[in-house]
Amino acid sequence: MKKKLLLQSLSLVIIMSMFAGCGKEAKTPVDSAAAPAASTAASTAAVVTEAPATEAPATAAPSTVKGKITFLNHRTDIAETKMKEYIAAFKVLYPEADVENQAVANQTDVLKVRAAANELADVSFVGGDAMKNVDYPKFFLPIDDLGFAGKVLFESQNIIDGKLYAVSSGGSITGVLYNKKAYAAAGITKTPVTLDEFYAACELLKAKGIVPVATNYFAKWPLDQYAALAYSIADDVALKDKNAKIDAPYTMDSPYGKALEILRTLADKKYTEKDLFSTDWETSKKDLASGKFAMAVLGNWAVPQIIESGSTSEDIGFFPMPVDNSGKLVSPIGSDAFIAISKNSKNIDTAKAFVKFFVEQSGYDNDSGFVPALKATKSTVPQIADFMAANPKLLETGPTLEYTNKVSNKAQFAFPDFAQEYMVEPDKQKVLDRWNKKWADARKVVTE
Repeated sequence: MKKKLLLQSLSLVIIMSMFAGCGKEAKTPVDSAAAPAASTAASTAAVVTEAPATEAPATAAPSTVKGKITFLNHRTDIAETKMKEYIAAFKVLYPEADVENQAVANQTDVLKVRAAANELADVSFVGGDAMKNVDYPKFFLPIDDLGFAGKVLFESQNIIDGKLYAVSSGGSITGVLYNKKAYAAAGITKTPVTLDEFYAACELLKAKGIVPVATNYFAKWPLDQYAALAYSIADDVALKDKNAKIDAPYTMDSPYGKALEILRTLADKKYTEKDLFSTDWETSKKDLASGKFAMAVLGNWAVPQIIESGSTSEDIGFFPMPVDNSGKLVSPIGSDAFIAISKNSKNIDTAKAFVKFFVEQSGYDNDSGFVPALKATKSTVPQIADFMAANPKLLETGPTLEYTNKVSNKAQFAFPDFAQEYMVEPDKQKVLDRWNKKWADARKVVTE
């Protein structure tokens, strides 16, 4: 399942102890919400790729950018295609420099082993459960001189003791993926900006015999996307850390309770699949592509997957999910992998020039379907461009506190399980009470 590539859910990312766990990709930091990396075919289906610029970045004099560097990453899917193009474009800028692409499927494991042996690549993708960001100074070089200050998303997450040690390769957002033909068939002419408008659209779609929202209830993991809505409702990236300080965070009027109530409303009003217990992710992608299903709350990573399943980029849209009737749109955004430079690199000028090029000029973020890390860069992915045109407030999510992780693990908190129960249990309060008890019991035995 493609979801497994980056979902180890949204995720959001829970950073483990420095060398605990493993995974192929950096996680999306909202309750582990999924954000799988796009394949090359998916990327070309969903984006308009711009040719890399040929103006040399103002990092170091070209005469000092020379020699060979290595680049450790997880993008085996584009190792023979796009990555070769990026490296070739860098070579045009710096003819005396060479980049060896080291793309490995188990990159997180490799990174941990190399870090322990003090043998990191010159440039590496980092993030997820590979190591704690507070440990970056042990292994990586400060990159404050590359001119990213105030210009990139997730900057604060990589500043340790006042110095910047890594930069994001792009961001992932959760929103509503929709089929434009299904909308047109139901007479819907604009995307909703309030929750009532969203429900009204569902009613029009239902009246036309179109399933308004695919929840993938039985597959379960897609329900984790709705955890991101709790952050939108709270308008607070510290929501889960604050919940760890109280015994009963899950109430009807809490952010999580309101997010769950959206799911319950969809189920009660029959705006979901007819049979929740026979839903299937692969089938749902085809049904979204064909217009049998109209919408799904998913990450932007799903856009190319739906297009690959039988649709076209022109027929698939993406908008911020409204969570109330204020008209104010708020969306969590989580970073994919960060890029860092080994403090032991023998060709630091070349490594710095490559990182600056990769972030500012390569086009990697757009090719991968990400929100560009550079705030001033406009996305060339039509669906993300449309999403951003709605002018949502972006909440930069990051790792939760270690105490929060311990409480959550001890309570065996899993939002998809919570959501499944809440959607079908006759007594909703009983569901909230059960999860509050598990949470309170965990807090009794976990120490800060």
